[in-house]
Amino acid sequence: MNIILYYNKSPKNKIGKTLVNANSITGNLRGETSTSNIQMLLNIIDLNPYNYMYIADFDKYYFITNIISVRTGLWLVSASIDVLESYKNEILQLNVILSYTESVGSKQYRNGSCWDVLVKDKTDIISFSDGLLQTGEFILITAGG
Repeated sequence: MNIILYYNKSPKNKIGKTLVNANSITGNLRGETSTSNIQMLLNIIDLNPYNYMYIADFDKYYFITNIISVRTGLWLVSASIDVLESYKNEILQLNVILSYTESVGSKQYRNGSCWDVLVKDKTDIISFSDGLLQTGEFILITAGG
C-alpha cells in the first residue's frame, strides 16, 4: 500500500492544508480496519517529523493520532481521516449560504451572540412593495464604515 507521509503545518479545520517534508513509503494494514480510523504497520527508521499522511489506495488524507514502536524501524500507526482535505474538491464545489466564517480580510466574524456589535444612529428603511414570498427568501444586509 502506497503512503505519503507529511508534516502538516495547518490547523485541523482548514481546507487546503500546507503539507511539507513529503516521504513516500509502503505499509500494511493491521488486520481488519476501517478506512476512517486505521491502524497500519510502517517500516521506516524515523516517524518523528510526520503527523499526517495520504493513502493512495483509499484516496484519503489522515491525521496520525498515535505511534507505537513494535521494534527497530517498525511502527504501529493509528490515524483518523481528515474529512475536510479528503473531500476538499467536493466541499469547494458546494453551493452554500455561509452562516459563519473564520475571517474575511483582516476582520474576524463570529457566530451567534458572540458577534461584535457597533450601533450607528442612521437607519434607512426600505419597504418591499410586493412583500416577501411565502416560499422563503434571503435578505442580504451590508454595513460599511
